[in-house]
Amino acid sequence: MLFSRFKDYYLALGSSLLVLGMTLYAFWVSRANDKAEDIQLFEIRKVQIKGTLERRMGYYLQILKGVNGLFMGSDTVTRRDFQNYLRSLQVRKNYPGVQGIGYAVMLTPEQVPALESRIRAEGYPNFQVNPVGPRTEYSSIIFLEPLDLQNRRAFGYDMFNDLTRREAMEAARDFNLPAMTGKVQLVQESGNKVQPGILIYMPVYYGGTVPTDLEGRRSRLRGFVYAPFRATDLFSNTIGDDFKDISISIYDGKEAKEDALLYRNIAEADQVENTDSVFYATDVMRVAGRTWTMRYKATRAFTEASGIDQHDLILLGGSIISLLIFFVIWSLQRYLRSNQLTELITKNTTAGLFMLDDRGYCTFQNPAAELLLGYSLEELRSRPMYELVHLKQEPGNLSPELVSQKAFRFEDTFICKDGNSIPVACSTRYVKQSGQVVGHILEVRDVTEEKRAQQALLESEARFRNMADSAPVMIWTTDQNGHCQYVNRQWLKFTGSTLEGNMGKQWLEFIHPEDSPNVTKIYNKARKAEAEFRVEYRLCRHDGEYRGVVTTGTPRFSAEGAFMGYIGSAIDISDRIKMERKLKQSAETLQQIFMQVPAIVGLVKVKDLTYTLVNSFLSNLYDGKAQVGKSVLESLPEERHQNFKETIKRIEETGEPYIGMEVPIPFTDSATGEKYVRYFNIVYEPIRNGKNVVESVLTFAVEVTEQVKSREQLSAFNDELNQKNQELLRINNDLDNFVYTASHDLRSPLANLEGLTTALLETVEGKEDSEEYFLLHMVTSSIAKLKGTIHDLTEITKVQKDFDSQAEVLSFAEVLAGVEEDIAPLIQEAGAKLETSFEVKSLRFARKNLRSILYNLVSNAVKYRDPERKSKVTIKTQRQDEYVVLTVADNGLGIREDQQEKLFTMFRRFHSHVEGTGIGLYIVKRIIENNGGRIAVASEPGQGTTFTVFFKEDVAFAAPIPATTEKDR
Repeated sequence: MLFSRFKDYYLALGSSLLVLGMTLYAFWVSRANDKAEDIQLFEIRKVQIKGTLERRMGYYLQILKGVNGLFMGSDTVTRRDFQNYLRSLQVRKNYPGVQGIGYAVMLTPEQVPALESRIRAEGYPNFQVNPVGPRTEYSSIIFLEPLDLQNRRAFGYDMFNDLTRREAMEAARDFNLPAMTGKVQLVQESGNKVQPGILIYMPVYYGGTVPTDLEGRRSRLRGFVYAPFRATDLFSNTIGDDFKDISISIYDGKEAKEDALLYRNIAEADQVENTDSVFYATDVMRVAGRTWTMRYKATRAFTEASGIDQHDLILLGGSIISLLIFFVIWSLQRYLRSNQLTELITKNTTAGLFMLDDRGYCTFQNPAAELLLGYSLEELRSRPMYELVHLKQEPGNLSPELVSQKAFRFEDTFICKDGNSIPVACSTRYVKQSGQVVGHILEVRDVTEEKRAQQALLESEARFRNMADSAPVMIWTTDQNGHCQYVNRQWLKFTGSTLEGNMGKQWLEFIHPEDSPNVTKIYNKARKAEAEFRVEYRLCRHDGEYRGVVTTGTPRFSAEGAFMGYIGSAIDISDRIKMERKLKQSAETLQQIFMQVPAIVGLVKVKDLTYTLVNSFLSNLYDGKAQVGKSVLESLPEERHQNFKETIKRIEETGEPYIGMEVPIPFTDSATGEKYVRYFNIVYEPIRNGKNVVESVLTFAVEVTEQVKSREQLSAFNDELNQKNQELLRINNDLDNFVYTASHDLRSPLANLEGLTTALLETVEGKEDSEEYFLLHMVTSSIAKLKGTIHDLTEITKVQKDFDSQAEVLSFAEVLAGVEEDIAPLIQEAGAKLETSFEVKSLRFARKNLRSILYNLVSNAVKYRDPERKSKVTIKTQRQDEYVVLTVADNGLGIREDQQEKLFTMFRRFHSHVEGTGIGLYIVKRIIENNGGRIAVASEPGQGTTFTVFFKEDVAFAAPIPATTEKDR
């Protein structure tokens, strides 16, 4: 009994240890499997996200190609045509995320005003190509649907002016492929919620065909069909809310840089929750020639989606449950493990999966099925499925009797729970259990978008035929064997034939018999290469006249890349041929005129320095040595050979023109052998070929020998004039020195004479009636006058020599007050009234010079008063441009107009009743002019005189002084 108990104990302990060991093993396996399943789910999510984006962007590209076909199929697309086409597609409703579909036309600067006038006439008075500014090439958005308030901000915008947009537009133009921009900010954006933007462009070319060479695609570019996207709206509507547990970041370019971020579905703060490297991945995606970098990172919600981890439950349960429970749990775990992958795929598939029993009742549906129809599993179990989803209460293809049949596919229309009907594509296969068919699995896929695409394709084909019939050119299509399938109304009208009469090979009957073999040869050669072709031939018009036409054919390919034939156009060019002939005649006439121009005109090949163009002036200049086909070096003097070759070489290497002004060119007189020089203004302009390589140099030169010689003569005259001016300055200086010296040397003998005269007057005191007394007084008066004259001459020489007197900041009021004290008796005698107004209160000037100016002007105003009225003198200052202006005006006698010009000359006086020497105003004028100013006088006899002094601002400037220094008068 005891042994039995111990045995049971040992068995129980052994069982416990076994359970514990198996529990630990199950714990490790469960944790590893959980992680593996999360990794697998993570990879599936990546594939789903990328596939969804690629599919949606493919739809947008197909839409752009359809709009591009609208423009390629017609030379003129009106705004109504564009609106009707876009309205039929319902792009925003069917493919949310796109901001609109638009068309931008390319313009030269000369075409901009005409375009603005045309659009304004269509009912858009504020239309303008923006931004405004000169440039060599413009684009302008003229169509944009829907043209709502937000899109109106982009109406007229020049996208070609923006570097990022221009890069994509040039790529689309050069390769004729859809091209996407990098990250930009759309013009439509405003407010605080600004989203990153991207744009996709498709080029539109003139003529309805795509040029085969790069130069042709650039020169025949008509405009761009484009689609702008707000990145957040685009990716949010495309990806949706099915991937909230994964952080999705999409960057523009090949690197994940934050400044290139286009979209992120989860805030940056949530991204760092899961740092496990197996749940972090990057991928790239190519869309319309642009690379997107996609970064995926699982959040904590991804790994914790199932709540508490099962391996923890296993570890806890294995420690406390019995061996039987352990084996039950372990078996259950194996079962769950084996079915988890199936469940994972079922839950995450995008198609709806339904399990129907033998009666047609649904026993299982996956999440996609519930999202598709909106019914819960309980609702599906309540009635047969066909009763819930069929328009009619008939089983149809969902009949329970069909479950024993083999797998088959069918299309149907299902009614959703909300009442909407959707077209679906269904696939069914039977399910067996124990060898018996017990039901079937129904896979349902929503084909609404596919149906819409098919309908849009049919409508697009109908619109193409309508547009083709309305096009102003003849349009045709052929199949891969060269048989005509369609010709438009213009072809039928031109040839006067019927549609049936052109089918197959019958359309060749309208080609001129002489041209038909060449047309057939070119067509077959292009068809073999599946390439574009262009051919000119004569086509019979309905009146029997053969007209010259040019036909361009473009190959058509299916979505799988299979060659389907050609679409082409034929244009009547008979009038153009006539015009080309006229232009050729005009060009020949222009060349004849060009050859006779009185200047050097020559074209030199860079390779061998031979002339390819020589006008008559150039030929005559070198006595006929300069000729077409000959080397330039044969006509040039030998000493100029090396310089010319180096100049041409530099132009070839740099591509920059050479400009030479007044270049001396040596010549030799053929008759006398005498050498002489002629001067030319020369321009060497590089001429490039189609590969942008300098091939020739255009030489243009105008002779300026006469101008150079005239300028040399003028320079000689100027040198001679400068010499004479220096001589006059020296003479004038010597004269000033003489006057100063003479006046200084005369003072001593004059003082002696004055003293002797005074002594003689003392001897005749009391003899006032004597002749000696009278004569001595006359001598004294003469000596006083001579003394005053000498003093005035000294003052004149001081003014002329003393240019740099010590300048200081002076108050007009202060200096004037000193002058008033000196002439106070004169003012009292005249009863004069002085009025002042100093807007500029002070200036920097030599004190004695400013005092001399005020003294002479004010004293003269008082002296030459009109005895008939009370004397009034007005002194004012003000600022005018770069001058400080002093005005002294009186109401005195005035000066005649013929005397005003002589007023500032020395010893000139016009009123004899007032004493004076007549040099005061001369001194004033010299002082003012020596300091860079000027003086002017305005006077009218009987009315008064006004003197205006202009002090130069850099010499005299306003300086504020205390108000107490100004006297009020």
